[in-house]
Amino acid sequence: MNPRSSELGRTIPLDVRTAEPDDIPALSILAKRTWADAFGYTVSPEEQAVELDEKRSERYFREAFSEDTILVAEQNGKLVGYVQFGDVKIPEVETWAGDQEVHRVYVDTALHGRGIGRELVGAALSHARLAEAKRVFLQVWEKNKNAIGLYESLGFKVIGTTKFTIGSGEVVEDLVMLLDKQKPDSSL
Repeated sequence: MNPRSSELGRTIPLDVRTAEPDDIPALSILAKRTWADAFGYTVSPEEQAVELDEKRSERYFREAFSEDTILVAEQNGKLVGYVQFGDVKIPEVETWAGDQEVHRVYVDTALHGRGIGRELVGAALSHARLAEAKRVFLQVWEKNKNAIGLYESLGFKVIGTTKFTIGSGEVVEDLVMLLDKQKPDSSL
């Protein structure tokens, strides 16, 4: 458990742990809210509703538990962020045996800038599933400069782009980033 400072200067304990099936309702609520806060304005209300139902519903998370690993950040018994990772699902990248992908990192909007995202990604990279991977991919919206900066500070490098569908049909593009643990970083 690591402390985080609130705006009032008090220390709030942050616990990062593996998500459990009992977390699914709260995880779905958090996922819907954080996605809508970050991207809701970029799509129609109809597309947003489809996106939230298909990729952030309780049904979605029940299915995700069978394939992916999900870690949650909790403060005072409330979920405030999560990271989801597993096998690579980016069609534009050539994968090797053992490659993994960070699929999602979301933090409650009111708590951005407090290191929770960094702690979640750090916990994911330390988790056996990613710690043993020689290469870890992720995708990120090119306008999300804070997330890109975080990933770059952890050693990820932009290697290309990928297209994906939001809701029922809007095709958009993200950056693809790679943490290649096989290549020493010459800038260090």
